[in-house]
Amino acid sequence: MNSTRPLPVEEADPYRERFYGIAEIAEALGLNRQLVTAWRRRRSHGIPEPDAELSSGPIWRGETVEPWIDQLRDRRETQPLTGEVALKAARRMLRISALLLEQPIRLRLLSQALAEARELIPIVDEADDDPLGQGVKQLLSPLRRVGDEPKDLKAFRQLVLAELAQLEPLIGMAAESLPDPESGG
Repeated sequence: MNSTRPLPVEEADPYRERFYGIAEIAEALGLNRQLVTAWRRRRSHGIPEPDAELSSGPIWRGETVEPWIDQLRDRRETQPLTGEVALKAARRMLRISALLLEQPIRLRLLSQALAEARELIPIVDEADDDPLGQGVKQLLSPLRRVGDEPKDLKAFRQLVLAELAQLEPLIGMAAESLPDPESGG
């Protein structure tokens, strides 16, 4: 006879899970799933390797990921946006602008450029709300208003080009935060 035994009952902590996926980790940290997915893809922030991969995505046992979550919660404070990230956002938006000005517009390249620029949104959202962070959030704002492939390319082009008008002061702030190139050795 095939009988199943219930899992052992443990003292339940309402804030702990037996298993975590990306969504549960994001919820535990108060972040969005996109950011946690980006951390995992880049292997950044010390995120542990998952215990298993399911067709729905990675899965961690609580005892694997909870110490990392606790450690991250303890040290998590917003940090100022780096000049490197700000300049990367500027370059990506300039690339999108150039693609939007081409005739005919190469939709495959535009879609790729949009995806690359969107990767910066979680990083920017996590940063301090200082003038540089605010400027980069504003620069990337057209990406929040459209899907993967903008339906109205003319209107989207106008949004992007309008934000580029703010690029000069943003680049100035970003450049000030970069190390001196002559001291790099």
